[in-house]
This record gives sequence, C-alpha cells and structure tokens, in this order.
Amino acid sequence: MSYELVSQSTRLCRTFSKQFWAKALELAQLYGWKPLGTRPPAHFDFYELCAEWDGRYLTNDGQTLKAEDARSLAAALERSLNDIPDEECAADWNSMLQIEEDLPEWLSPEEREFIEEELQDGLLDIMGTDPREYFAGNEKRHLKHFIRFCRLGSFEIL
Repeated sequence: MSYELVSQSTRLCRTFSKQFWAKALELAQLYGWKPLGTRPPAHFDFYELCAEWDGRYLTNDGQTLKAEDARSLAAALERSLNDIPDEECAADWNSMLQIEEDLPEWLSPEEREFIEEELQDGLLDIMGTDPREYFAGNEKRHLKHFIRFCRLGSFEIL
C-alpha cells in the first residue's frame, strides 16, 4: 500500500510508501508537530455509516490535511533535518534475515508466507526504528522533497 498525496492548490501529486508516511508523521511529532486531524473525504456519509470522522492520518481514504496542519508538519520536519545523518545508518540485515530463518517449523505454509510478506513489506522491520535513523542517507533527500510539498498547503491523502 502507498499513499498518494495531492496538493489542493497545485494538483501536484506525490506517492510515498506506508513506511515513509508513518515515519514522517512520527518524526514530525518528535519535533513538536501537533496533529490537528484531517477533514473527512468528500464521499464520507456520516448518516449512512452512523459514524463521526476521527481525523485519522494513517489511511488513504481521500481525507484532507488542512493547510495550517501541512505547514506545521513541514516546519517540524525541517527542525529535524540537522539531527538526521547524511549517511545511511548500518542496518542490521543479519538479524532481519535471522528472523526469517528462525520461523517455527510448525507454521503452515500460508502463515509462513504471510510473515515473510510482512517482513518484505517493511512494516515489521521499521516499527522499532528511530525515524531519524530511517531517514538517514538517501531517504533524507526524499524527506526534503516532502517538506517542500507540505509547504504548498492543504492536500488529500489517497
């Protein structure tokens, strides 16, 4: 799954992985970003669903991040840049490979496949990673592009 972010002012579109998006939000909060909550997608039917919009960020339902929130997100991420190494941190690939090799023998082929897909998908291996470490090296350049995108103001999360 990925997140397609569409600027409402320019219609410029950027696509980010779920790992990037989750770590960017985590990093921004470490540097003082206070999420205001998103506006519901245009197709959200409160009456039919008997539900209220909860302002979530981690889905791609078409919700809108307000301009003030986007600029605040950009400012927090910009504050983090000096603390993010320009070189990649040495990933502990051996331990990740060891996890795959150490899967219990009693797992069914379907369970084994599911776990391996999750490892490959990158969610399990970044959960405990400090976001500054995640954005070290080449990802820092992508983070800078994301900051510029956020400065454009309001955007939809698709």
